[in-house]
Amino acid sequence: MRFRVLLLALPLVVAACGPQAPPTSANGPTRRNVVAKAIVLQPLEVKIKLPVVTRAVEEVELRATMPGNIVDMPFDKGDKVEASSVPPGIWEEAQDYINRRSMIPTEDEIALRNLEHLKGVKSFALIDDAALVQAFREAQSMYDQAVRDLQRLQGYPDTTGSQLDQARTRRDTAKAAALRARSQIENTRICSPVSGIVTERARQKGEYVNPGELIARVAVLDRIRADVEMPEAHYSALSVGDAVDVTLTSLRDAAGKSTVRKGLVARKDSLAHPQTHSFTVEIEINNADLSLPAGIFGTVQVTTYKRAEAIVVPLSAIKLNGPKRSLFVLKGEQVKEVTNIRIGQLTMEWAEILGDAIKPGDRVVTTGAQWLGDGDLVTALEKDPTT
Repeated sequence: MRFRVLLLALPLVVAACGPQAPPTSANGPTRRNVVAKAIVLQPLEVKIKLPVVTRAVEEVELRATMPGNIVDMPFDKGDKVEASSVPPGIWEEAQDYINRRSMIPTEDEIALRNLEHLKGVKSFALIDDAALVQAFREAQSMYDQAVRDLQRLQGYPDTTGSQLDQARTRRDTAKAAALRARSQIENTRICSPVSGIVTERARQKGEYVNPGELIARVAVLDRIRADVEMPEAHYSALSVGDAVDVTLTSLRDAAGKSTVRKGLVARKDSLAHPQTHSFTVEIEINNADLSLPAGIFGTVQVTTYKRAEAIVVPLSAIKLNGPKRSLFVLKGEQVKEVTNIRIGQLTMEWAEILGDAIKPGDRVVTTGAQWLGDGDLVTALEKDPTT
């Protein structure tokens, strides 16, 4: 009896193991609803977002060059400082100075005539120069006296050559002493060589400083740099001179939108970081209005791949069958499976199709491809009815 039951079940087992016929209904083979869209060529750009950090292009240290008390320092941390310098001084003789004046100068004016170039100098800080000015005045007076003595000797017919040499030596020595004192007076004016913002004030008015001591730091902020670490795989994505947009999310306008500034690639490292294998790229941003602070984070979008005409399909259009990939193209009411397609750029949403497996104008199944086989009958829709 048991053997008879097994014989009766054998046809059912054979039927189950045989090839499956396509699904059918009372009206014929079942049609599957799919979404199909026509292929069109379109420009393709692949971008990556990278973090950046802004910094000052340059920061200079202002240090004392002469010992003494700071008698004037009007700038504080955060103040804007204009670049300034001590103009070069000229050496003028007393008689020439008197001749070019419309009014007869005083003795003080004559004695300090070679310090006139220091009038109006706008310095960051001023060190007490009273003793140096007095030393200069004495040296200047000795020089003027030596000049007059030499002129008298030159007017005497009995003057010897030795006397003239001694007079010239006294004149030159006095001039050297005066120039040395003037140079020291010039060094009491601490000027900023750049225009910028005071980032640190290390000394206060009235403090005593020695030569070399730090007085303040000034950062150049009329233009700032944004440093970005470029991955090794995308080293060629940016070149010196390229224009990029830098988005500073922490700075927002009245509408709440992040600040976006145009920048230019100013420098690109040619040596990769030994641990990260990335290259530092410096982007320079114009900041003439000083509205951008240094030391804040931002982002840049870098184009890593660009193609003028590309074929792009949604990931849902690609059927995976082990290592094989395929697409389905509409042929009337049926679909044709295009196998062994080549994929270029790939994201979580779309894929670029390379080669000529599909062409512009072909209608590719974009939804429902995973349940199709070559030659299946379908009803093509323009939009997914489930969305």
